[in-house]
Amino acid sequence: MAGEKPLRITRRSFRDRLEEGDTYGLLLILIIAAYFEMALIGTSHWGKTVLSVSFAGILLLTLHTSHVRGRWVRITMLVSVFVVTVNFVQAVVDSEAFTGATYIWIGFIVASPIVILNRIFRHPTVDLETILGAICSYLLIGIGFAAIYGMLQTVGSENFFAQPGTHERIDFLYFSFIVLTTTGFGDLTPGTSVGKVLVTLEALIGQVFLVTIVASLISSFVGTRGRRAELDGDAGAGTDGG
Repeated sequence: MAGEKPLRITRRSFRDRLEEGDTYGLLLILIIAAYFEMALIGTSHWGKTVLSVSFAGILLLTLHTSHVRGRWVRITMLVSVFVVTVNFVQAVVDSEAFTGATYIWIGFIVASPIVILNRIFRHPTVDLETILGAICSYLLIGIGFAAIYGMLQTVGSENFFAQPGTHERIDFLYFSFIVLTTTGFGDLTPGTSVGKVLVTLEALIGQVFLVTIVASLISSFVGTRGRRAELDGDAGAGTDGG
């Protein structure tokens, strides 16, 4: 109609969206980067320091983008500063006085997928960030189990794998995601009773996650886009008719 001002669609900047949360795309990039760091960086003290900084960023961004505020953020920040500082000091003096610093992360990594899922299930509509959040959870589950397997190898009296030889961090990552996706190549298998129980649990979680959570979210996402397309079409037809 004459005299009406055209409707302006404002786009939020990335900084605004980052401050508000639900920026799971950035979190996914950090997780993928940390995966390659775990696979490629050795087990030196400086390598552990780099990984501790990466996971500190991942954990804090997980809480922020999942709208977790207050006490849990402060606790995570204190633990992050402590672990990074310990790893840095051990790298400088080239001695591992506190072997448990690296394993403190495991509890936080295991809890991260739960935090993300709790947030994305609260999304009013399933959008791209919801799907990215589910992918972040899936990757963190695989990384978390890999960390647990590596810890069992270090602190246990038996080798985690039934196959003899020295196994690097990449072996645990590779094995974890093979189990999570239930690919089952069979080149690596658990050699302890605890390992067999955990491997079975991870395989079940992987199947349930893909079959129920991811499939449901993608179905809702496609349905939401279809309804939006119909509404846009109806609005366009109404405008043309007017």
